Amino acid sequence: MKSLLVNIPRLSYALFAAFLVAMAVRSNNDTTVAIVASSVLMFAFCWANASHLLGIRAALKFVLIAVTFGWFAEQTGVSHGWFFGRYVYTDVLGWRLGDVPVVIPLMWFALCYTCYVISNLIVWRSAVDGSPRLSDAVFMSLLAAMIVTAFDLGADPYMVYTLKAWIMTKTDGWWFGETIQGFFGWVFVACAILFSFRMAVRKQVLRPLADFNKWHALLPLSVYASAMVFQLCVGHPMETRTIAVFAMGIPLLCALAGWQHWKTWPRADHAESQVSKARAAHMRYLADPLADTTMANILGPWPLTSDAAGQAAQWQKIAQVNRQFEQWKTNLSLLNWQPADTTLGPDIRLALQQYLQAGQVLPAWADRAKIERAEALFMDYGALSCSLLFCSSLPECYVVPDLSAVLHVAGQLEQHTDYRIRATAAMIFPVMMKGGLGQPDGSGLAQILKVRLIHATIRNLILRGSPQEAMHALGDQQHVKGAGVLTPLPAAGTDSMYQSLFAHGWKLGEDGLPCNQEELAYTLLTFSYVFLRSMRRLGLGLPPSDEEAYLHAWNVVGHVLGIRRELMADSMTQAEVLFAQMQARGRANPVSPDARPALGKALMTAMEQVIPFRLLKPVPVLMTRYLCGSPTADTIGLAGRVSWLSHGLFVLLMLKTRIIDGMVRLVWPEFSISRLITRVLGYHFMSQILLDQTRPLKLPQHLLNDINGAMATWDHDPKAPQWLNNLEDRMTKPGKWNVPTTT
Repeated sequence: MKSLLVNIPRLSYALFAAFLVAMAVRSNNDTTVAIVASSVLMFAFCWANASHLLGIRAALKFVLIAVTFGWFAEQTGVSHGWFFGRYVYTDVLGWRLGDVPVVIPLMWFALCYTCYVISNLIVWRSAVDGSPRLSDAVFMSLLAAMIVTAFDLGADPYMVYTLKAWIMTKTDGWWFGETIQGFFGWVFVACAILFSFRMAVRKQVLRPLADFNKWHALLPLSVYASAMVFQLCVGHPMETRTIAVFAMGIPLLCALAGWQHWKTWPRADHAESQVSKARAAHMRYLADPLADTTMANILGPWPLTSDAAGQAAQWQKIAQVNRQFEQWKTNLSLLNWQPADTTLGPDIRLALQQYLQAGQVLPAWADRAKIERAEALFMDYGALSCSLLFCSSLPECYVVPDLSAVLHVAGQLEQHTDYRIRATAAMIFPVMMKGGLGQPDGSGLAQILKVRLIHATIRNLILRGSPQEAMHALGDQQHVKGAGVLTPLPAAGTDSMYQSLFAHGWKLGEDGLPCNQEELAYTLLTFSYVFLRSMRRLGLGLPPSDEEAYLHAWNVVGHVLGIRRELMADSMTQAEVLFAQMQARGRANPVSPDARPALGKALMTAMEQVIPFRLLKPVPVLMTRYLCGSPTADTIGLAGRVSWLSHGLFVLLMLKTRIIDGMVRLVWPEFSISRLITRVLGYHFMSQILLDQTRPLKLPQHLLNDINGAMATWDHDPKAPQWLNNLEDRMTKPGKWNVPTTT
């Protein structure tokens, strides 16, 4: 048995060769034996190929679903006239099960499987699905069903006219003797089979028996092409021969375009998360010892009084630390740092010096070549990446309830959404621009260490002391409801973020530490994995080596942020599993009141306000739903903001865009309408939110200059033809995209 499984790839090639021989025999000898033999060989080949691609269990599910649905649809058609209209099979197709020849359900599987692969290549540039979302499953199933029915356009007249394989009771003759109802039935039944299979494996990791490469994916395409050639040579009536070339040839060419830009998904056996459920749950009670100790040494114990005047010394120390950030402009400024503020106490100076000395060191596993490649990718897709920050990364950040609660209190984000957005950009751009992590004149490390210390400040304020002391007081009461509760304090009558955090209260035993290891790692994935996932959904997926380089660069960022290595992913498959686990655990712990809908609404409103065209104002919500999926969109309160009709039309538009992109790329390999759409959105978001110095959190001038300089290089898309760039200019601005930066 084991040797058979290992040799399934070879078996699929052997069966394919036998199928071609049988088809050649059929072309000159359409006897029942030849028909049955070619059909059975086609079925056997597709089963073997599906086992190679999807794994034994998934392939078996596909076979059982397709054969069962196919037989049921045909049997009810013969006996009751359902789906295809009433008809009767003759003896041409051989043995029967009930009133249906055995080869017919087998062919339902073979055709559905080949068109499953073809549709995936068209949309995802891979033989397997690129998205588990329900909406994608519906539309991908419909696309594959249409491709199945394209085969039937030429096959049914041939089966009726030449083979006389069945006799239609109702012969309206609309399609060479075949009823129109029959074609609607083909679409419906094929779509039901494909959608049912996708639902059956939605939560299953598809495991190829061996490496499934692009050459193996050509075999299902070749089967479909063989059927097209057969119809071209012997189809009857003669008109169907031309129909076969276009009806079947167009999806084949689109699939071939996807095959040429093949996307190799990482092996499923590397997908399993390295973090057990128990270990992951424990991560909620771990924070960042280096940064937390630094802030504890600076702030010391908080006074027992809740009076703001009694805590004045602590507020003053926080303000002093924040002023030092103005000196941390470049990575070079961190070396041998000395405060310019002569009034800074020696204890604060020493604590910050020790923090910077330890924090700026890159991990031993950092690969500078991968980091440089990630920086180049960011510059290549800079304008687009801004759209993905707004429409996928930030929305996914808001999904975890505890994280949203902290974000809500820390920035009062419903009223100050711009603050959060600009603060995030203030880290992302310096990190990902050239030299951000590795060059003295870069500023990535400086920005990361600022953010890391801000996280520690937030934890210290919410817990009203160091996390270490809070965990010591909690003892062994982790995951215990009602343990370690810090009750909210009376409002201090101020809009100060810090005093709001201090008065907020917290449930340590139930919720873990604020800004804990798991939440930090989840946030890191929203900037790495979610970005790459969104690129895939736009049809712009990167080669595996580039995806891994991008993940690696952000893992280095995670190290400097104080995130543990075990919570990082080295491949997209690992990242997908880890992200799903973290999100599921977060969703399982709701927080009341729920701040997520308000955050989502504020984010969408901020984007809608900067879009100049009224007709396009729903696009941020629609793009967020498309990139993040309905569960995330509904969680952050986007349900009802745009009608389901608008959403459906937008998804159809994006799928149509993907198909057009696939076809045009035969001429222009880098052509992409979806990249045009996201670049236009990115321009408006950058120019009117990130670079507008009238908004909250003015960016430092040196950082503003760096972002503006990068933006000036993004005005022309080198991957697009000139006419597409001209169209982009009409929707943005002609010439350089940079804006005045004087404050």
